[in-house]
This record gives sequence, C-alpha cells and structure tokens, in this order.
Amino acid sequence: MKKFCILAAGKGTRNRSIDGLHKALLPLENIPVISHIINKLHNDTEIVIALGYKAEQIESYLMVTHPYRKFTFVKVDNYDGPGAGPGHSLLCCKSYLQEPFVVSPADTLIDQDINIMDVGENWLGVGEVSVGNSIKYCLAKGSKYLDALYYGTGTQVYVGVAGIYDYKSYWKALEEHTIIKDEYQVIHGFDGLERIKLINFAWYDTGNSESYSETRKIYNNDIVANKNNEALFIDHGKVVKYFSDSKKIDDRISRTSHLNENCPLVNKVNSNMYYYDYVDGKLLSEITDENVMLQFLQNCHENLFIKQRKDSEFRKNCVSMYEKKTRERIKPLIGSDLDNLTKINGINVKPVSEMLDLVCWKLIYWQAKPSLFHGDLQPENVLYDSKNNKFVLIDWRDKFGESLIVGDAHYDLGKLYHNLMIDGQSMLKDLFGYSINNTEASITFHVKSNLMYFTDMLEKFCDDNGYVWRTIKLIGILQYLNTCTLYDDFKDGEYGKFLFLYGKYSLSKFLNAYGVLHE
Repeated sequence: MKKFCILAAGKGTRNRSIDGLHKALLPLENIPVISHIINKLHNDTEIVIALGYKAEQIESYLMVTHPYRKFTFVKVDNYDGPGAGPGHSLLCCKSYLQEPFVVSPADTLIDQDINIMDVGENWLGVGEVSVGNSIKYCLAKGSKYLDALYYGTGTQVYVGVAGIYDYKSYWKALEEHTIIKDEYQVIHGFDGLERIKLINFAWYDTGNSESYSETRKIYNNDIVANKNNEALFIDHGKVVKYFSDSKKIDDRISRTSHLNENCPLVNKVNSNMYYYDYVDGKLLSEITDENVMLQFLQNCHENLFIKQRKDSEFRKNCVSMYEKKTRERIKPLIGSDLDNLTKINGINVKPVSEMLDLVCWKLIYWQAKPSLFHGDLQPENVLYDSKNNKFVLIDWRDKFGESLIVGDAHYDLGKLYHNLMIDGQSMLKDLFGYSINNTEASITFHVKSNLMYFTDMLEKFCDDNGYVWRTIKLIGILQYLNTCTLYDDFKDGEYGKFLFLYGKYSLSKFLNAYGVLHE
C-alpha cells in the first residue's frame, strides 16, 4: 500500500478546545494532531486528505510545514448536511484511491510496532476502551479476524484506522450505504470484504474535549503553553502562530516593521496564521551568564525602547492596557470562592476588586515611558544566538491599546519581571501548586536561580537608566491577574487559579509595603 487517506472534512463539534482551530490542527507537544499522523508515514507515501470545514486552514498549514510531501487535497461537497459523514468524505476520494490504501480519521493517533502500509490483507485497527466509555464508539467482535461491528457496550473498539486491500469490493459496498446515527459511515464498506484481520493498537482519541485532555497527559512535553484562542506550533523547521482573531495576525505582521529588526522575517499562512523559520538559539530563561542578561537589557534600552511622543492617545492606551484590561479579565473571578479567601501564605488579602481600587492608576500613566515595544517581553520570548552574539525577539504583542507603534517601556519591563518570577518552563513542568483550608490558601512555586539573580540585575538596570522599578514591579503583579483567566483549559484550569492567588498575594504585599500611592 502506497496511499494513506486522512478524513478531515468534518466540523469536529465535540472538541472546541481552541476557538476556531480545526480539530486536525489541535496541538500535542506544539505539533498538530495531523502532523503527528503524517510523521509516522514513510516519505514516499502518497497522502490523500479529504477537506471540507476550514479546508484552507489545513491545506495552507501542511503546504508550509510539509513542503516535500506528496499531498492530494480533495474538497468534500457535503461535510455537515444530511448524508454527510466520514463515509461520504471517503467516497469523495474514490478516484484517487484505486489501489490498496489505509484510511484514518484526523483525530486518532496510534502507536504501531508494524508497518501498517505493508500488511498485505484487509485489516481493522482495534483498541481497548472502558465499558463506561464504549457507548461513544463503534465496537468490534472478534479475536484474530473481525466477526462483527456493532454499537452498544464492550471493551474492544474500532479506532477508525483500517487497511483496505480489496479496494474494489470495498468501494462497491460503500456505495450501497445506509445512514447510521445520522451519518454516512466508513464501516459500510467493510460489508463487502470477506475477511478482515484485527490489529491491536495503543490509541489516543483527540476527537472530543475530554479525550483530547487525556491525550495531552500522554503527549505532555509542551514547549509553549497554548491558550483558549491561540496556539503555537513548532513543526519541521517552521514556527507557526495561530490566533482565532484574524486581525491579530495582520497587526502582528505589520508590527514587525516597528520592532527595529529585532524579530525574524514573518510570512502569512492564512487569515489566522503566520510563520517564520525556526531560530536556532537559547532561551533567555536558560541563560546563566549574567553578562548576557545585562547585554540583553542594554540592547532593549538602545534598540527597542526608542523614545516616542507622549500624547493623549498614549494615555488612553495606557488606561486600556492597565486598569480596563485588568478589571475586564478578572470579572469571572470576582466574588468567587477563590476571591473570598482571607489569607494567602499568612498574608491578609481583600477581594480583588477592593485591592484594585487601592492602586493609583494615574501614577502608572504619569510615569509611563512611550517607546517602541515588544508587548510580551518574557524570557521565553527572547532567543540568544551566541554564534552571532544577537538577540531575537519572538511572539510580540499585536498592539498596545490601539497603537501598533507606541507602547510603554514599563509594560515590557513589567512583563519581564512577571516571568522572571513565574517562568513558563517551570510552569509546564508543574512546578507550582496551591492548597486551600477553609478561608486560607497556601501557594508554592519553583524559581530558577538564574532568573532570581536576573531580577536583582533588572532592578539595578531600571534604577540606573531612569525606569521606575516600583511601577514596573506593580505592572508585573497586575499581569498575574489579567492573564489568569486565559488558562481555563490548561492544566485543567489549575494554573489559572494559581496565578489568581499569587496575583492577589503579591498585590496585597505591594500595597502593604507602599500604601495607597498618590501622584
């Protein structure tokens, strides 16, 4: 068998983990599911892909990240109406599959010890399932060969992957179909095959939110955490960024001209994605040489924080980025059980809205320093190319308030402070936690020693170069609060809750130290 067919036409309504992203592109370890499937195939395998819903999203992504693969993209005319389903999608690919082939859904991964392309007979992939979950799947009877397929309860499930050796008989049976569960199913074609071998696989289902979450616990070596409305892929030498809001893609691409050549060359993939070539460098969070950290700060001071004009629009954008954004983001947690806790690590804390009322927002705006900006200047977004002694900034923000050009240097420095304390790599390794006892909470987290030292360097750098450290520290604390609700589906929501608690704890300590500040 030289042809492999992936069925990716459906809407995938059972899994909406990342807003607007097709289920075939949902990330596992920062690689989409469909790339995991393709990566298991030999380079000379011809791949036929049935596309329908968000067809352009999948096709354009694969053409960028797999440019040397031989793809045939088949547009399915009906992918969500009466008579639609995987069987109809496969039938649309019939003219390209006039030889033995393997078929797979776009939401199933299998671990195989055999070359599934060289089995030499009809076969069906099966795997184990709990009786409680079996009602969701098509089940298979048989040990060595298939006795029957059925719906009900059991422990052996058809995983959706199959090898069709007697393809003429299969196509004839598939065309004489009936509708099952309101869909045209692939299994109709199996009725035309006399003998079907059963092959057992370890398998992972990403087709619904619950099973996708479980699969992510197996594929858990993420490089970057993905949010509810964006994702980052690192795939075959390309870094691809996805946003559900297409305007963010256009704005980010436009912003590259205002980053003073501190970022890589960016190209658009589709309306919701852009990409750049993978940069070979070391994350700033992995650097232990304090001279490199000092060089980076000096580079920002000279080549990024280039002074801009302070006007009414800049102040308006500061209001939007600081108070308005923080209060809007925190709304879902106001009055919650977490918000009603009275102590965190022994420090008295008030409800978050009361503490935000004590922040002197006007002082933040008055001390703000208009400049060119990155917008998310954290250690994981800075790469150090030691060969060329150069820093490369990645994953920049699309705008500051409504401006693509002018931001606040204090915002960038606050972001840096924020992530020196709670760095992304430690978070991905679950080096954080909290516990609650009645109205009190305890929080713990890991701080990398190099980043702790860098924090002291950052404070001295700010004092020496006219940046207001107290304000930068406050902005960093506010970042914990206005990002905590962005991680509802990450680490089962536990990381977002931790950020909220740590933000309240840090803000309470800040207010205790400095009081209610005035201009």
